[in-house]
Amino acid sequence: MPIGTPAPRLDLPTPSGERRSLREFHGRPVMISFLGPAHCLFCRAHVIRVIQARNELDSLGAGVIFVAHNDPELLTTKMLHDLDLPYTLLLDPTRMAYAQWGLGRAGPGSWLSPGLYWAGLTMAVKVWLKKESALGNAPGRNQLGGDFVVDRAGKVVFENRLKSFHDRAKIADLLAALQGAPI
Repeated sequence: MPIGTPAPRLDLPTPSGERRSLREFHGRPVMISFLGPAHCLFCRAHVIRVIQARNELDSLGAGVIFVAHNDPELLTTKMLHDLDLPYTLLLDPTRMAYAQWGLGRAGPGSWLSPGLYWAGLTMAVKVWLKKESALGNAPGRNQLGGDFVVDRAGKVVFENRLKSFHDRAKIADLLAALQGAPI
């Protein structure tokens, strides 16, 4: 989906079973982050950075949607443990929305990327210093995520489809896109 085109449909259940839709956010800019597997430390770090940017997001009147494919219990015990998520979390166990938004799976090249190992080592050191436990493993471990910004009119104005697990969009770029600034 090219920049400037209408966003694909997004209508999924929350962990409590309530269906939510991107249409509910019409008239507001929205950041949508599709998460990788529940054991992904890079995704957890991204969620934490988004939570830390809450004041800026609120000042922009922006909506935030996270989409995950693992079950809520697994997400809660792994990626989201100890986090008070103030944003909408939608579940896509079939990963059909991931496909509609053009998100693929990690191939062999993703696992061989030197950047992944450097980022992984850096992340492991941070986890060790904070004395956090490893997140273990999760089903769908090859599913890649992505970050998108949809403007007030429902058009995609920013996209970052992950090519590896560590190449998340920068929060500053997401905030700029939500403000309508060129990236």
